[in-house]
Amino acid sequence: MRIGELTTGLRCMITNEQREFFSLLKQKNTVERHSLEPRQQHLAETMTKLGLIDRIYNEETKTVVYQLFSR
Repeated sequence: MRIGELTTGLRCMITNEQREFFSLLKQKNTVERHSLEPRQQHLAETMTKLGLIDRIYNEETKTVVYQLFSR
């Protein structure tokens, strides 16, 4: 486990798996749900529920995209 800093400046404990997902989002800015493996999809949903990342649903294309919160 490591300490991560949220966009609000608060620090929270995150797992190494969550840390890897953060680095993936930093590299790509946004990640579509269908391009993730099932374990990564579950991880992304969990991180969304915890308020660590943002989940965006596009009505037109009916796709889900994950991204980091913007400051």
